[in-house]
Amino acid sequence: MDMESFPLIANIDLAGQTLAVRLDRGVSIAIPLDPHGPQPAFFTDEPASAQPLRSGDYVGDVRLGGTCNAEVIHVVPHCHGTHTECRGHLTRERLNVQETIYGEPSLAQVVSITPEPGAADGYPRYGRAALEDVLRTDLPLGAVVVRTLPNDPARRSMAYEHAAPYAVFSEDAIAWLASLPLRHLLVDAPSLDPAHDGGRLQVHRLWWCMAGNPAPEAVDPGRRSATEMIFVPDTVDDGLYWLDLGLSPLLSDATLSRPTLYPAELTP
Repeated sequence: MDMESFPLIANIDLAGQTLAVRLDRGVSIAIPLDPHGPQPAFFTDEPASAQPLRSGDYVGDVRLGGTCNAEVIHVVPHCHGTHTECRGHLTRERLNVQETIYGEPSLAQVVSITPEPGAADGYPRYGRAALEDVLRTDLPLGAVVVRTLPNDPARRSMAYEHAAPYAVFSEDAIAWLASLPLRHLLVDAPSLDPAHDGGRLQVHRLWWCMAGNPAPEAVDPGRRSATEMIFVPDTVDDGLYWLDLGLSPLLSDATLSRPTLYPAELTP
């Protein structure tokens, strides 16, 4: 049976406009995390890993004589692969992603940006003008997905401690984004901020309006999310999508996630 003959299309009423979403064409922009193989790593040289569970005479590996496979996984969401975080990343109050951020799917725009050359710290910057040129501020966007050009597939297994500086937002650019009624920001960098910035984390603070910058009226910036270390394949065009963050059930200020983009278009 040719499934293309039976497209799965959802018509969503979004702020008085009709959005046609192709639920049969979802594309994950998460980096698969293989604890036994190549993987990205940030702020650590220790990779995510897995070992068989051992309890008394039991070993969780059929190859070692166990009756079934059961692994103990060591992973740091902030450091190993695609993850979504909340403002609890910066607060004394312990907050988890699932109970903090806006949890419903949202309209997202994928934008491809060529960052400006590195500043004094060596990190290239996404400039405000480049974002203003492409972002559809006339639409009820809930999320922005930033793909860095050139789109290097090596990001899927990059050891960032030993790589060239990645792109981050200029403070002017992130302050502008934070002034918009956005709920989610997704980037293919391992962090919104430079890895070694003396603990300022200024881009994070501006995004969550914790740096004295004004908050937009339409959203609570404290409920925003930031998703880092995604990878947007070249087969995904710039444009509009329906975004589902695909959070794991692990309760923490950051949790592994599998954001999925569904092609969407506004219809008359």
